[in-house]
Amino acid sequence: MNELRSAWTNLNTRERWVIVAGAAAVLFILVYALVWAPWQDALARLRLQVPVKQATLTWMQEQAVNIKSLRGQQKSASDDKDPLFTVVEQTAASAKLRDVIRRMSPGEEQEQVRIWLTDVDFDAWLQWLEQLRKRGIEVASATVNRAADNKVNIRVTLQRSS
Repeated sequence: MNELRSAWTNLNTRERWVIVAGAAAVLFILVYALVWAPWQDALARLRLQVPVKQATLTWMQEQAVNIKSLRGQQKSASDDKDPLFTVVEQTAASAKLRDVIRRMSPGEEQEQVRIWLTDVDFDAWLQWLEQLRKRGIEVASATVNRAADNKVNIRVTLQRSS
C-alpha cells in the first residue's frame, strides 16, 4: 500500500488527472454495461409483455363469465331431476338444520313442501334459504314467530321457481 501511495505522489498533476479520468470512464462503462443496459432491456421486454398480458386477462375474464353461466345452467338442469323433498333434505343437512325440522309434508300444489322448524337460529335459516334459492327453490309463504334470543319457530312453504 505504501508503494502505491509513493507511486501516486511521484506522479505529476497531469498524470494523476489522466488516471482519475480513466478510472471514472471505466467505472461509467461498468455501471452502464452491468446495471443500466440490462435494466433498460428488461424494461423494454416488460413493456412488450403488458399488452399481451392484458389481452390474456380480458380473455380469462370473459371465460369466467361463460363458466359461471354454464355452471348455473348445469345446476338448474340437475336440480330439476332431483325431487323437491330430496333437495330440501340435502340442503337442510348441509346447513345443519335437519335437527330443528319437526315436520315436512307435501304442499297444497305440486312441487311444494311445507316445513315446520322449531328453535332455529334465524341467521342460519336465512343462509339455508339462500342455498335453496341457488338451487331454484323459493319461499311461497312463511310464518315466523320469535321463540328465544335469535331463535325462531317457522312454518314455511317452499316451491320450485317457475
